[in-house]
Amino acid sequence: MLKRKILLLGATGQVGTAIRTKCSDQFDIFAPTRDEIALDDQKNLSNNIRTILIQEMPDVIVNAAAYTNVEKAEMEQGLAFTVNGHALVNICEEIDNFNRAQSRNLPLIHFSTDYVFDGNGNEPNLPFDRVNPINIYGKSKAKGENNILSSNISYLIFRTSWIVSRYGDNFVKTILKKIETNSEISVVNDQYGAPTSAEFIADFLDELFQLESIESKKGLYHICAQGETTWYELADFILKTFVEIKGVPERALLPIHPIATSTLKTSATRPRNSRLCCNSLKKTFPFEYTHWKTQITEIVKVLLK
Repeated sequence: MLKRKILLLGATGQVGTAIRTKCSDQFDIFAPTRDEIALDDQKNLSNNIRTILIQEMPDVIVNAAAYTNVEKAEMEQGLAFTVNGHALVNICEEIDNFNRAQSRNLPLIHFSTDYVFDGNGNEPNLPFDRVNPINIYGKSKAKGENNILSSNISYLIFRTSWIVSRYGDNFVKTILKKIETNSEISVVNDQYGAPTSAEFIADFLDELFQLESIESKKGLYHICAQGETTWYELADFILKTFVEIKGVPERALLPIHPIATSTLKTSATRPRNSRLCCNSLKKTFPFEYTHWKTQITEIVKVLLK
């Protein structure tokens, strides 16, 4: 029996790496290099996607590629909008052309962000709540969503939040490095969300890829860990997990200090409320949705081996 072929864009990021690691045994993962497909190469992007679609004949396309530097996006607006927004026009058009030529219904799985919301509400955001991004990164991701939503293809858009993992650079790794060197740590305590591991998302996709008709699940969904917390509470949990695993007394380490977002000098404004309601996802896809503490503990255990 032939393995289902997955065309994976952004295979070197946190989510992309987790997908390759989790899914490569059961599925045929084709992950083009940046030389083969670069989302910031508007001149050649359409032709490069068209060529790979014809050569590889994938069953699913996963776009885990994105411009994710929230701070730099304020200075590199053109690049952020090209990668996160305009590139989706090219991708969707080429998928549509491919589907028509091959009489196929090739679906696109795309990842977006909690940053498409302004964070002003007090409840978790629903998938079809009004988007109102307050920084360039969020605006560029919202543009990409709109380009997919207005296309003629089958899509599954998954908004997620506060991605962390054993891979790449992320909040968990940063805090662990500071703990290991017993450095002073101050973290904001007035932004709320759900830390979500890339490995959890890869586990979800591993089950999604097994569905007979992925395209029948077309829609816009939220996917994140169970529970909610602040960045400060997350950092403190990482500290306590470190203490438990290493067996060192917590009093031997410098405490983590909670601070207000207003005390930070940043180029990009962050949403205060990044909580996402995942009820529609849970109703559509039976899956074990784990708590953020469980996911963080697993990451810390791996990183401290």
